[in-house]
Amino acid sequence: MVQHMRPYYSDEKYRITKRTVAILPCFDMMKQSQIILEDGTEISTPLRPYQLLQLSCRQYNSSIEERIFIAKRVAGVKGKVPVVIEPTSGLVFFPTKSPKREDCEWYAWSHVREIVTVEGNPNGLIVTTDGRRIQTNATAYVLKNQIKATGELVARFQQLNMSPVLES
Repeated sequence: MVQHMRPYYSDEKYRITKRTVAILPCFDMMKQSQIILEDGTEISTPLRPYQLLQLSCRQYNSSIEERIFIAKRVAGVKGKVPVVIEPTSGLVFFPTKSPKREDCEWYAWSHVREIVTVEGNPNGLIVTTDGRRIQTNATAYVLKNQIKATGELVARFQQLNMSPVLES
């Protein structure tokens, strides 16, 4: 598959959408994040992943702090809290590490098909719904726990009728 890379322009406002598969940190002077879309397009941006999530929550009239508070309250999630950016469209992302860490990666729950391991590599691979494999910076154990916690959060939102659309 050919990977397309396009730069982020300062007058652009990147909004996380259903097409967003992953938001990965970059450690470069010009770019701080790499956004992977479902069609394989990669977007570079000067914003850190956490900043992108903050911006996207604001674009949906909330804040990341409010989304984390609600996730903790609704589902009792303790650490590495998934973020429901927009409940009615199913935009739910889970972190691989503490959300404020610079090396935290974020993945769209709806795009994850399975977690696999590769012999000799302690970190897990995410296989997306379209078959793309993304190497992560977390163990398969952590990723599976995050998938489970995110699924429980989504289920809890559905039980509370907070979102009839949240589904994988």
